[in-house]
Amino acid sequence: MTRFGLISILMVFISVYGFGQSNKNKGLRSELIGGWEFSELRDDKGNKVDTIWHNVPGLGKKGWEIPRGPLMVYNANGTYSKQFTPKNIDTGEWYYDEKKKEINQTLSYPKPYSAAAQYLIDKGHAKQDRNGSYYEVIIDKIVELTNDTLIILEREGRQRIFIKKK
Repeated sequence: MTRFGLISILMVFISVYGFGQSNKNKGLRSELIGGWEFSELRDDKGNKVDTIWHNVPGLGKKGWEIPRGPLMVYNANGTYSKQFTPKNIDTGEWYYDEKKKEINQTLSYPKPYSAAAQYLIDKGHAKQDRNGSYYEVIIDKIVELTNDTLIILEREGRQRIFIKKK
């Protein structure tokens, strides 16, 4: 065997066995793992926000939102859930982008598609995978992350504050 052939085999071995195992947990920031409860919403000046007036997607009208959550769980296996109500729970996969300080979440759309999911598909917000299923990429920009506090930046400079469940 030539020296070039031996080096090629060694590089394949290192990339498959050496790096493949560490990539599984790459980007799973340990501080994020666990459950997070909504605490409060603050505006860009730091004032507490009790209600938000905005457009209601798909209905063509405006309405009030009372900030409540969701209850978020980031698992060590790279999956997550966001529970908005007992029946409205988003699930998918996540990783943390250290350079950008963002949580990247791939929201899976379960079949049959809900009215909200169908609206997002029709408006082009969803992407289609190889199997024909739809998903959405959601990116949460992190303002602060500690073992007990998670602050996510939202539209118009608002900050959604979460406290880790004990």
